[in-house]
Amino acid sequence: MISNPITAEYVIDANTLIGFHTWVPISLNKIFWNNLEIALQEKKWILLDVVIKEITHPKPLVDWCKKMKSAGLVTNITDDDRDKAIEINNQYPMIDQATHKSTVDTYIIAFSLNNKKAVFSRETYKTNNDLL
Repeated sequence: MISNPITAEYVIDANTLIGFHTWVPISLNKIFWNNLEIALQEKKWILLDVVIKEITHPKPLVDWCKKMKSAGLVTNITDDDRDKAIEINNQYPMIDQATHKSTVDTYIIAFSLNNKKAVFSRETYKTNNDLL
């Protein structure tokens, strides 16, 4: 019997990258970060442009994200993803209509739905609507 292994491709959220850096700093574990880069190259993990724009600190993580972008390992969301994000937001408001501020969660979800990918996130339930 021939077995077809099921492989998943994960879209990584900013909070996960920040968490990785907190618990596995780049300066202390280059092997982990090199393996994450390899996973991006092999398309096992997906790093979106909107995610790296959300990461503003710490500097080593910002620099790592810039390196991934320079290496062509960052995927840009498309107009279809933006349209899907609007559709999602209409049903589950996450974008402040007055300020247009939001986390990138809407775009990550839209990209994942459009491309049939899984999302890897450390999101938790928010009790304060001001955090949206």
